[in-house]
Amino acid sequence: MRWMYGVVAVSIVAAGFVFFLRAPTSPQQTVIITLTGSGYEPAEVLIAQGTQVIFRTTEPRMFWPASNLHPSHGIYPEFDPKRPLEPSETWAFVFDTVGEWRFHDHLAPYYTGTITVTK
Repeated sequence: MRWMYGVVAVSIVAAGFVFFLRAPTSPQQTVIITLTGSGYEPAEVLIAQGTQVIFRTTEPRMFWPASNLHPSHGIYPEFDPKRPLEPSETWAFVFDTVGEWRFHDHLAPYYTGTITVTK
């Protein structure tokens, strides 16, 4: 009789393990990109559609993350806070459009990055 309890317990644990391995992982819903003295970190990000990206800086100067092309930001015009941000500010944007979106700091356009959005 004890061996039956052992078999049942092992079966339950095994079933739970299989379920855990097959359970879908939820995509990360928020990503933080930081502008540092050496550029954006991370400079390349792969996210799921609908993910929020928060931009911030560690630099003591204003910054302005925006989509390419500089200076018009016309490739993904919604991806633009439309003004410089203070060093203490952050700016959040939800990427609803699938694609590869290059971006830059409008005030220092040599700082660049890429956000790839998948379904």
